[in-house]
This record gives sequence, structure tokens and C-alpha cells, in this order.
Amino acid sequence: MRLDLYLKMTGIAKRRAFAKRLCDEGCIKVQGRPAKAGRIVQVGDEIELNLRDRRDVYRVVELPQKSYNKQRANECFEIITGPGENHDPAKTT
Repeated sequence: MRLDLYLKMTGIAKRRAFAKRLCDEGCIKVQGRPAKAGRIVQVGDEIELNLRDRRDVYRVVELPQKSYNKQRANECFEIITGPGENHDPAKTT
């Protein structure tokens, strides 16, 4: 599944166009590398979102299906760090 579509379907980004813009501006990294909107996301990938005063890191747990239930959006990812927290890969499980 494309990164921009994953971000939109899981609710991390409200719109797919916004997710694409974040990727184009270098605000999104996957596995520690800047990612384009068309990058394929896989279970286990870590997605880092860097905005002005905010840094969130998510781990992909599940890929939403085409017949997607929006109420299950938060089950598709695990929050590793939220705003203001430092991410240390050695401490993740």
C-alpha cells in the first residue's frame, strides 16, 4: 500500500493530498529515510512524522483493506513516541 494512502486511511493524515505534501516537504521518514508518497508501506515499518513542534513515530501493525472500517483505524499502527519524546530504536520492542 502506498504511504500517502496508508496515512490517510489510518487517520494519521486527514487527507491524502496533505500526506503527499508532507512527503514532498521531507516531513515523513520510513525506516529512518525520507520517503516519497508512493513508497510501499509494509507491516513492521516505522513511520516518523516531523512537524514544527512535533515528532511522532508509528509502527505499522496492519494494512487497511479496501473495504476499510474507519473505526479500526487506530488498530493499524502502534505509537512508538508522541510529541516531545525521543525515539531510541534500541529501546523498542
